[in-house]
Amino acid sequence: MKLTVYLLRDSITEFGQVVPEHHQANGYVRLPLEEELPFPCEAWVQANRPKPPSWVPWLASAFDMEALDLKNQSNSFVLLLKVDGRIFAVTFGYGSNAIPRPSIEPDFGLKVTLNEVDPQALNMLDTRTVDRVSRQRRTHLNVGRSVNEFDISTDMDWIRMVSGRPLSSGFARKLAGSDSLKISMDCAIKDLGKHCRALLKTYKSKTYKKHFGFIDHLRPLKAQDPLLPVLELKLVELLEARDHELVAIAYPEIPDERLSSWRLWKGRKKALYEDLDIERVYDFLDRHPEVPADPNKLQVLGLDEDGNELVSQDRLHRYVVAQVEHEDATYVLSLGHWFRVDKDYVANIRKKVRQLPDVTGILDLPRWQKSMRKEEEYNEHTGSMKEWLVLDRKMIHVEGRDGKVEACDLLSRERDFIHVKDMKDSATLSHLFGQGSVSATLFRSVPAYAEELKARYQAFYGGKVAFDAVKSPPRVVYAIATTKEGELADTLFFFSLVNLLQHIAQVRVAGFDVALCKIERDAA
Repeated sequence: MKLTVYLLRDSITEFGQVVPEHHQANGYVRLPLEEELPFPCEAWVQANRPKPPSWVPWLASAFDMEALDLKNQSNSFVLLLKVDGRIFAVTFGYGSNAIPRPSIEPDFGLKVTLNEVDPQALNMLDTRTVDRVSRQRRTHLNVGRSVNEFDISTDMDWIRMVSGRPLSSGFARKLAGSDSLKISMDCAIKDLGKHCRALLKTYKSKTYKKHFGFIDHLRPLKAQDPLLPVLELKLVELLEARDHELVAIAYPEIPDERLSSWRLWKGRKKALYEDLDIERVYDFLDRHPEVPADPNKLQVLGLDEDGNELVSQDRLHRYVVAQVEHEDATYVLSLGHWFRVDKDYVANIRKKVRQLPDVTGILDLPRWQKSMRKEEEYNEHTGSMKEWLVLDRKMIHVEGRDGKVEACDLLSRERDFIHVKDMKDSATLSHLFGQGSVSATLFRSVPAYAEELKARYQAFYGGKVAFDAVKSPPRVVYAIATTKEGELADTLFFFSLVNLLQHIAQVRVAGFDVALCKIERDAA
């Protein structure tokens, strides 16, 4: 039998809390029990009236559809049962629609599946990235394999569904789990209680941590989670305090190159900005102190140079990336969803970043003064002071790629490819990390790119030094300017650290060393 099973939250203690009155008004009726079962239960069914498919009238203008008398009919069934003090719902047809989403225990099916599945026999994963650009993907393999075969990042992707073959054929023939559990098993209805008891025990097991412990790193909170109002209030407090370290703006999608300006508004209060970042948001709130600092109440719209809508209207909330600490746990807002981040995972990520070489004292980069409004001003000043080659905005054309590539901002005699950015927001840092990994990869994989860069190096440094004569390997240096005290591992936005480690892995594959450098910056 193929069953779809839900575990309801422990706050749901009575059957009467489950099927809402509006479902009963729409045709759900309770079925009488004809034979006693060894567990308390209730059954609800909705027998929908047959009706023509919605496409029939459209086709009827050209074809004789009346004689066919086509009808669609769907039926829904919900069986509620109580086992060991917890309520389960087993649904058929469209029965799952009758269960309020806030009542459902999140990840029940996912954890049951991961506790029982053969880690080498997965055949399907649904994943979604947690980053400034969201990617949703379903990957299916025709032969069961391990999670490593699915080409996902366990640091940035959160798994929504897993399907595979269980280790024990006595448990089930096939499992697929998300919030619900879809299970194929031999099961008489009278035995459903003991099977649900086994599922509850499996759900509470920690066996999954051996092969799939990473799923606890990133878990989105459900829409009705009682923590959400608390986190949203903390977000508003950060915006009211004009915080720059824990709040940023990140575009939900890569911006169209035709994008010229952004409109930000609340009611009749409007402003037009060339860029959309946290500074512009704070500028808007400062100009209109009567507007609440609630991103759910602010609207944003992207325009081309003619003033035409290019990015659809949306709540600013979807653009906000934020990090909030609450009761010794870390929560991150991304793409409108709040994620709970595993505490040990946070500590481990920061530990990895602290282990990276720090060349702040070695390079001794000058302070970023308040008078230097733009990045290029700082780079020109530093290049002149250090007598380094300035490559900021000096692009290199790479055949086969769209556009041109900036190799780095500063290239030292020691072949340090120094990439400089002011730590304004996560999108800025994401660009910085990507610039370093792309440049290193191109240098190793595209000879023409490397030769052009070497020629510029030689033209600047002349006979003083030859690029290939330097003994140490080339190094990508991420130089980040901040007013914040402390190490970069403690001051960078959490998901920027995760993003950094991913790009560093690419840099090292290209044969480059990598290092961090902190730039002291005057407050704006």
